[in-house]
Amino acid sequence: MRGLIGKIFSYFGASHELHIKRNVVTYGICVIIATVLWFLNALNKEYTTEITYPIKYTDFPKGKLLVSEPPKEMTLAIKAHGFALLRYSISTSFLPIVLNVNSLLDKKDQLEYTVNTSEIKDRISAQLNTDIQLISIKPESITFQFSRFESKRVPVIPRVDYTLKRQYMLKNDISVTPDYMDISGPASILDTLKAVYTEPISLKNLSKDVTKTVSFEEIYGTQINGNDAKVKVEVERFTESKKTVPLVVKNLPDSLLIRLFPHSIDVTFDVGLSRYEVVSDTSFSFYVDYNQIKNNPASLKIQIERSPRHIKDLVFTPETVEYLIEKKK
Repeated sequence: MRGLIGKIFSYFGASHELHIKRNVVTYGICVIIATVLWFLNALNKEYTTEITYPIKYTDFPKGKLLVSEPPKEMTLAIKAHGFALLRYSISTSFLPIVLNVNSLLDKKDQLEYTVNTSEIKDRISAQLNTDIQLISIKPESITFQFSRFESKRVPVIPRVDYTLKRQYMLKNDISVTPDYMDISGPASILDTLKAVYTEPISLKNLSKDVTKTVSFEEIYGTQINGNDAKVKVEVERFTESKKTVPLVVKNLPDSLLIRLFPHSIDVTFDVGLSRYEVVSDTSFSFYVDYNQIKNNPASLKIQIERSPRHIKDLVFTPETVEYLIEKKK
């Protein structure tokens, strides 16, 4: 008996819960339908709004370079029905407004020109959907500043980062061919341009000559009359060499004699094997300046006047000399 009563109560309880769920579902459907109807009604209305578009500039005047920076985007005030706005924003959300610069300029010889965007409203409107009415444009004007192209001949400078194997040195200066290059561009850029540079190259642990073909570094707004250059790095073994070099006295009055102790110095340096026999004591010039005596020093400092280019680690001893001054008889 109790089991039968329990089944009856369970049946009615389940029926009540199912009724509640059906009411919730029905309510939800009604809300969705109402929302859709409201949204469709809203889209059917006419709206005035602003949309920002990127700008793409094309067809610049030949022989001129744009040196100003015109705006990269424009804001359009438009009027359209909601359906048109929704459809257009989905289909063209990333499409730029295209402006043909050459066709905007009335006088081709001008280097500065301002275009009122109200005057090109029809051109911009033609790029929009026919369901959209263009009201106004921001910015109100776009200014283009140009510079004429000129030509200039400048040296080519190689950019080389290198290391050498032990007991090796550069045989000659790093060379580049061609060593001069013609470059075209606006005068405002060429006036400050002193050279063109190659792209950097890195050479490690060199023990033999290397030649590389390297492109030029780009310089904005210019055109280099060539695509690349050849960079040559020559290396060779070196050895240590020693020379004895006499000292020279500068600015000595004609009425005086000066004796130096010592009167010559020992010079030690590293030199490439190809130049070992070429470098002699006459390749160097060291001197002392008599004007140092005004300060009454105990010794005079030795200074270098000349030394060969392709040597390294130059050391000389002593670095100062004692002196004795005598009057000429």
